[in-house]
Amino acid sequence: MDSGRVVTWWLWGDDEHCDKRFNEAGTHAMGLYVRAGSWCMGKVRYRPEREIPAEWFVPDDQVKAWCGSVRQANRLVDVGLWYRARGGYGFAWIRTENTADTLRAKRAAERKKWEARKKLPRGGIGGSLQ
Repeated sequence: MDSGRVVTWWLWGDDEHCDKRFNEAGTHAMGLYVRAGSWCMGKVRYRPEREIPAEWFVPDDQVKAWCGSVRQANRLVDVGLWYRARGGYGFAWIRTENTADTLRAKRAAERKKWEARKKLPRGGIGGSLQ
């Protein structure tokens, strides 16, 4: 397994359901937030590390493709969860576990783990199968 094969996850906490910002934005906007985060992670799942952006960005075209989501995106901006950027939206608030830096760190840890496994003798702990 190379570092580009680390499965990506958009983590959602057990306290977001009661976060004031998400409550103000509404359930549909909350859904857009999660969907967009999942989309961002999916875009880099098998991509090399150099293609992971510094910050997640959701283009206007993608938001529009999720029918009716422009209004929800603007709600996320209004409550401070997203910010408007040229050509799309960025995450103004994001769980540490969902940042691009955290994904890079997870990949580095996986790479280190796999490199250590490669160094183990074949045939298990006892050595050769012969």
